[in-house]
Amino acid sequence: MSAILKPVMHWKLPHWIRRILLPGAAGVDARLGYEAKLMAAHARTALAGLQPPPFTAESVRYAPATAQQVHRHISRTLGHLSEDLVVRQRFGLVLLMRGLLERELRVPLTYTLGYVYQCGQRLYHTPIVGLEQMLLTGIAPGARISLHAWLTLPSHEVVDLTFWAAFPAFASEQERIHRGLFMHPSQMAARSYHPQWVGDGFVRRIGILKEYEGW
Repeated sequence: MSAILKPVMHWKLPHWIRRILLPGAAGVDARLGYEAKLMAAHARTALAGLQPPPFTAESVRYAPATAQQVHRHISRTLGHLSEDLVVRQRFGLVLLMRGLLERELRVPLTYTLGYVYQCGQRLYHTPIVGLEQMLLTGIAPGARISLHAWLTLPSHEVVDLTFWAAFPAFASEQERIHRGLFMHPSQMAARSYHPQWVGDGFVRRIGILKEYEGW
């Protein structure tokens, strides 16, 4: 097992992570695997003072053994909600499901923020410079932000609960049926996930996390 250590100063980070954190590093990010991008997002979050959650990587994968449990909980909790509600409340819904799935699987899940790349398009993408500006200035009340949220297991498997609602044309039939995706990034032929922040500190700081009530 290996742990991602919280960096205390930018110059102490490995050179390859510093290259990603510098402006104009999008090309570098595109060539990295999910594990490396998650480490860079963890470092960025720590450097911004957002207190990222600890993350310890594991090599053992949880799917397909736990796939039925995960899909059952997703369907039970989100299956009755409209696509529009899922999209509008995605940050709070992902936070809610993190707690439910952690109790079910007995494993920590990392709240992950970033964008998705599929069919030559960056979906829910905002350049990191724009996101960092939001930390400084905030956003207007009621403003919508182009940013996606999903969960990452210690195995780096992704649980995406809301993509099917936001981009139904890009979601697979199984993803629409199960109201979610549970898969390791290495198994995704046409889609890639690009973490920019980890933890819910960013969405709390800019004021867009609304914890849904009244289930």
